[in-house]
Amino acid sequence: MKFSIDGLALTRSRFIVVSVLVLAPLVNGCTNSAKSIQFYRLTADVELTNTPHVNKKDKGPVVGLGPIRIPDYLNRPQIIVAVTPHQYLLSEDHRWAERLDQNISLALYQVLPSQLNTDRLVRYPWAQREVVDYQVSMDIIEFNVDATGQSRLVAQWFIKHKDNTILDKRSEYQFPGSSTDYGLMVKAQSHCLTQFGLEISQTLSQLIAADELGQGAVPK
Repeated sequence: MKFSIDGLALTRSRFIVVSVLVLAPLVNGCTNSAKSIQFYRLTADVELTNTPHVNKKDKGPVVGLGPIRIPDYLNRPQIIVAVTPHQYLLSEDHRWAERLDQNISLALYQVLPSQLNTDRLVRYPWAQREVVDYQVSMDIIEFNVDATGQSRLVAQWFIKHKDNTILDKRSEYQFPGSSTDYGLMVKAQSHCLTQFGLEISQTLSQLIAADELGQGAVPK
């Protein structure tokens, strides 16, 4: 049996060979594309956050975490490397497994209970009937890795108590990572986020203790 492609007569065996040669790059391209995308999540560093406590408090103030706001250029699936202060490289092959603002919220949510010694923690948005005594919200200003592999986190964060802002502070963290190894990038960013969570918990603990003593002092 013969087949014709653009006027060229081919036997059945040659037609099969030609078909395989034509389809192979397409199939291989689809397979490589599907396998090349890797997904990552920010986590809390367990060795830093698992502070032993006898029993976590089931009473005391309720702490609300959020909202957490990040710039639109960061809140995207692709992991970003800041090539220069004005230029960013977005990787299509290395992506966040969930929305970055949600991932940041969950990572901080892992840090705070062990440090505050309480499980009375809720994430934004919480139910309207929920009474939140202390609310921690933040604006993430910068959170990426630069061309030298340095991870950097800059955040402006706030603590409210009874609808009054009692703390307004900017924090900055840096940690060496990599500009090519995305696993190391995410690990370095997780480290920065963990340190930020520790600062939040320590500050909040001081504020709660001062309030219980009737001092109302705000940590510097």
